[in-house]
Amino acid sequence: MTDQRFTELLGKQLAGEISADESMELKSLLANHAALNKEHQLLQHYLKSETEENIDVVFNRIKSQIEVPAQDRLKVVKSKNFLWLKVAALVIVVSGAILLYNREALFSGDASHLALVKVQTKAAIVKTITLGDGSVVQLNSSSRFKYPEKFSGDNRNVYLSGEAFFEVKKDPQHPFIVHTEKMDVQVLGTAFNVKNYPNDDLAETTLIRGKVAVSLKDGDKVHFTLKPNDKFILSNGKGAVSQTDSKGLTETAWINRELIFKNSRFDEVARLFERHYDVRIFFKDRDLRAVEFTAHFTKEDISEALNALKFIENFNYSIKGKNVYIFR
Repeated sequence: MTDQRFTELLGKQLAGEISADESMELKSLLANHAALNKEHQLLQHYLKSETEENIDVVFNRIKSQIEVPAQDRLKVVKSKNFLWLKVAALVIVVSGAILLYNREALFSGDASHLALVKVQTKAAIVKTITLGDGSVVQLNSSSRFKYPEKFSGDNRNVYLSGEAFFEVKKDPQHPFIVHTEKMDVQVLGTAFNVKNYPNDDLAETTLIRGKVAVSLKDGDKVHFTLKPNDKFILSNGKGAVSQTDSKGLTETAWINRELIFKNSRFDEVARLFERHYDVRIFFKDRDLRAVEFTAHFTKEDISEALNALKFIENFNYSIKGKNVYIFR
């Protein structure tokens, strides 16, 4: 009964509808039950660190893990507290029926996910992170990275959305696994680049040294093993391995704040420019998207880079603030 009452009071607190007496009751429960107090702190910390878009994901994930008996549903009305209410409503619906908290899998199926350090880089920003085991991660612009302050368990799990270069400390007893939306990359000790931006058509892993195994999350759970200078490309659910013609220099040029691309479509180059220069690029002529370019930029600004591309293909551009317009 204590857990169910805690669930009900928590839901009211998150919705901003808790009375003074109920607030005192909740504080008493938290003071007298260490486990409930810890869960309360973790949930508060997690929700405060998430955006409203991510709360949608959390809400649906919790909902999918709970079987609610047939009963009248509460109607949730949007308000200024809707960000919290989406979670709170679910808490109230299931109170008296089941526990909201699955101690082992509240949000992701892994309780350790609650304690992850979260790092997010803006456009034009590159950040270096040293992990608890001494591994070094260089995070490219417009990327998100999550990792535990201290690794525990059999594996060293980290989570990436975007692009990063990893130099992993060797530890055969504890494999290092990079989880992305479309694939997982497992290593023992090596240096490699992982690129998996949500809005890119391709996902890539390039191995500089060592050995990695790439596992796809969809389909037949296919595994690919890479050797040094191998590049794995995932496109439309299909994976393929080839050797890089630059020993990884093209793929890792961003570490030195350089841009290198070869036979790349203009819309692909535009995404590189957006992350590198912190701009938004719009094509007024759709046929320009398919034009291919090969170039190497070091210290050029956005205007200098576009002027260089104009020598290859005839196009015009205009810059208004952070918006760039490409047209004939």
